[in-house]
Amino acid sequence: MSRRTMKIALSVSIVLNLFILGAATGAYFWQGARQPPRQSGQGFAAAAEALEPAERQAFRQALAKARREAQPDSQAARDARDTLARLLNEPELDRKTIDAALEAARNADTKVRAHVEEAVVDFAESLDPASRTILIQGLSRRGQILPRDPVPGDTKK
Repeated sequence: MSRRTMKIALSVSIVLNLFILGAATGAYFWQGARQPPRQSGQGFAAAAEALEPAERQAFRQALAKARREAQPDSQAARDARDTLARLLNEPELDRKTIDAALEAARNADTKVRAHVEEAVVDFAESLDPASRTILIQGLSRRGQILPRDPVPGDTKK
């Protein structure tokens, strides 16, 4: 093999290796970007992170059951929001109909929230005081049901 042929082969090899390295790096970062972020800091279920695994699982099951039971109200809220979107896209706005759709969506959302919150309180009722304190801390950190960082036993407002 001549010296010139060796230089060409070496150059082609370097370019090919850089291309493969770049493709592998791009694929690695692209795959990482496609993975959904962890949802650990959101929702009622996240409030139970610090509970024992069995209690955490029971809490998630209670939430799932409450959401299933509230499904008709969830659907009513979605339907009301769909109606609202349709009404807002019409050339002439009918304020009374829009207000009625807003009220229907609000009422359905309130029913869903009430159902889930009742399930949370029912579950809290079943816990021992130490586990209940852990759940309370989780709920207050996220501002769900309870104000953020309440002072236990504080009766002042």
